[in-house]
Amino acid sequence: MIKPDAKKGGVLQFGTEVIASKDGSMSGLLGASPGASTAAPIMINVLERCFPGKAEQWGPKLEEIVPSYGMKLSDRPREAKASQKRTAKVLGLSAKR
Repeated sequence: MIKPDAKKGGVLQFGTEVIASKDGSMSGLLGASPGASTAAPIMINVLERCFPGKAEQWGPKLEEIVPSYGMKLSDRPREAKASQKRTAKVLGLSAKR
C-alpha cells in the first residue's frame, strides 16, 4: 500500500497495519492478510486502539490469555524461551527431533 508521508508525498509500505478512527468506533486491517502468527497481536492492537479506556481493566485477563502480553520478547530471551516452551506444551509438540 502507499501511505501518505509529509516529506515524500507517499511511501510504499509492505505488511499489515491496523488503522482506527480517533474515537475508536471503527477499525480496519490494511495490507497483507494476516496469518496465524500475526492474527493475535493484530486483534490485541485493535482492542487497545478502539477501547483505550479499557486496556488497563482488561490487562489481567489479556495476560491470562497471552502470558507475554505487554512484553517485547525479542528483548527478553528468558521469557521468549518460556513462551516457546508453553506453546509447544499446549500444542503437543515434542522438543525432540
